[in-house]
Amino acid sequence: MHTPDPKNRLNDLSSRQWLQFQKSWFVLDKNPVPEFIQFFTKATYEDGRTGHVALYTASLLHENRDELPANRKYISLENLNSNQVADYVYIDLTHIHSNDQLRGAKQKIDALIEWCARNLFERHYITIAARNIHSDNGSQLIAWEIAKWFSEFFLQKDEKIGCRVNSGEAHVEKADGWAPRNTVTYFLHFRKENNAQRKPNFSFPVPEAKETSPLKNEDYPFTDGWYIHRPPRREKGVLLHPAKFPEDLVERYIENFTHPGEWVLDPMAGTGSSLLAAAQCGCKAAGIELNPEFVDIAKSRFADGNSVKLITGDAAEAKSYAAFPQLDYAITSPPYWDMLRMRGSETQKKRKDAGLQRWYSDDPKDAGNIADYEQFVNLLADIYHHVALKLKPGGYLTVIVKNVKKKGVIYPLAWDIVAALKNDYIFCGEQFWCQDDQRLFPFGYRNAWVSNTFHHYCLTFRRRT
Repeated sequence: MHTPDPKNRLNDLSSRQWLQFQKSWFVLDKNPVPEFIQFFTKATYEDGRTGHVALYTASLLHENRDELPANRKYISLENLNSNQVADYVYIDLTHIHSNDQLRGAKQKIDALIEWCARNLFERHYITIAARNIHSDNGSQLIAWEIAKWFSEFFLQKDEKIGCRVNSGEAHVEKADGWAPRNTVTYFLHFRKENNAQRKPNFSFPVPEAKETSPLKNEDYPFTDGWYIHRPPRREKGVLLHPAKFPEDLVERYIENFTHPGEWVLDPMAGTGSSLLAAAQCGCKAAGIELNPEFVDIAKSRFADGNSVKLITGDAAEAKSYAAFPQLDYAITSPPYWDMLRMRGSETQKKRKDAGLQRWYSDDPKDAGNIADYEQFVNLLADIYHHVALKLKPGGYLTVIVKNVKKKGVIYPLAWDIVAALKNDYIFCGEQFWCQDDQRLFPFGYRNAWVSNTFHHYCLTFRRRT
């Protein structure tokens, strides 16, 4: 039996229990609602009132009552005329499986938003469970669209993702093209604030008339919706790069989307991780890198330079692609905005103490040096437009990225990239690279929900034909 921390204003958990909840992903093998209630509420608040929890749908209350914490009062949001105040709201929208169903539920969701705005205590939280649904004709971005609606009225906070065991759900056979398994549930968090600081202004792609892929579904064995990957130790030379991603991770994607002898591009090649991975898979590699120092490191890693075309140049300029043939596949990981320049990162402190480079470069053309978020996203869109012009019709692009958090505001970078690329590409779906070998930190302890973000988005697109 743990002793609650009397200074903890958010919940009744011990510091150890708080820390265990903070990882941004978890295996979804049981009903998660009781844990969310225990994290986001107290049994009794300082003014003596009992914690009130509002639930939608009614089945959460009626079918799972024995699992819910007994020392709370519960409100069913099937009746939205209720004027009871709430300390926490949990909304389950996982029954929505298509854009048509989402449109049909819009009136109900608007009513739920209105109820939360009216009855939820200030600076208290809402959790929404929802899923994106993927098929060979593109992705129905249900969870992201719902998040956009709530972001108009509440402050978006860190998400958690629930990962169901991939082997437990049969992969639906698809006639054309690649799509990931539908084995991830989003748990989207919002806090009621006087002013939500960032209003979303993007629009997501919607699957239209069927555009088929030249390759059949059986050509793509890697369809896991999520996976755990532990990178090997980095080579001494490539430690200079502040944000390298692992070759063996890239190999999974290259083996999935190419055949030996085909051309693979990374327009932000860094120290050549993806190029080296392409060579390991028997492919030819093309790359562009702005920083000459990183180009030299990358070239030193190749015994055979004949299978690699590495250009020192700016990926936002068309001339940087002129020397490349038509490409079969592209994979890259852009800067996570200018986050490497943010103070307070323990990793950055360690790199500073070791005398290592903490950001990509000081070049104003470097995407990692752009302070304006929309300008940064637009630059990425320009780069991936040039990539599309070089990709074969129906060829794939994979972008590995994280949503970012800056001064308490969530910038859903992965979602914004998908919205920005809708004219050049069909979005096929997101997979999640989940990390379980990272140290947890008690961010926000006693006061607020702040996650340790240990999942990366691996976004895959198909060039429009």
